[in-house]
Amino acid sequence: MTAGDEGQDIDLTVTEAPPKDQSLVAVTPFNPARQHEFVRTWVAFVIIAAVIAETLILTIAYVAGRIPANSLPAATAAIITPMVGIAGTVLGFYFGTHRHGDG
Repeated sequence: MTAGDEGQDIDLTVTEAPPKDQSLVAVTPFNPARQHEFVRTWVAFVIIAAVIAETLILTIAYVAGRIPANSLPAATAAIITPMVGIAGTVLGFYFGTHRHGDG
């Protein structure tokens, strides 16, 4: 303490009530559309990532010699075709509802 601080005591027991018209915390109302959009975006990203990952795995397996050339069309038809169809459906739904939505 310095010499000038001796006469200045702070009383921490005195409190002031907040004004009645103001709240202590500004709370924004819950908006389910924001959460819905977040989940829908991540589902689209996961589906696209799965298609890319399966395509890369199939390509690496072919290059490494794990899948012979005569089995490649069957493997592609069994793995890639359904995933591309699912991805197209998901993305069509995502962009179709996103365009017609309010945001």
